[in-house]
Amino acid sequence: MKTWIGGEPLTNTGEFYACKICGNMVEVVAPGAGVLVCCGQPMELVEE
Repeated sequence: MKTWIGGEPLTNTGEFYACKICGNMVEVVAPGAGVLVCCGQPMELVEE
C-alpha cells in the first residue's frame, strides 16, 4: 500500500520502480516524498 504525505507519494526503502518505456529499474535506498520519473514519465512501483 502506498503512503502519502501532504498529497505527495512517499517512497519506502526497499521498493523497486520500473520505467515502462526503457525498462530502467531503481531500488529506493532512502525514503522520500515525490514521484520517480524516467523518460519523462512517472515510474511504476513493482509489486511482488
